[in-house]
Amino acid sequence: MAGHNFTPEEWNELGKKAAEIAQQEARDLGLPFSYMIGDKLIWEYPDGRKTEVCFNGDGTFTETPYSGE
Repeated sequence: MAGHNFTPEEWNELGKKAAEIAQQEARDLGLPFSYMIGDKLIWEYPDGRKTEVCFNGDGTFTETPYSGE
């Protein structure tokens, strides 16, 4: 962004705020949003349910309940 000299802390805060807005927009639309926890891809649904998503070699995927472990 030309003309802006944000500190690393300010960039982190901007990123967090953008993520919060995107998550709320997904919830409002009834869509899941995704994020990584370690090497796990997590989908979180508007009802709070979380699943771990694993992609198969054939391009399909499976979802399993995510317990936080």
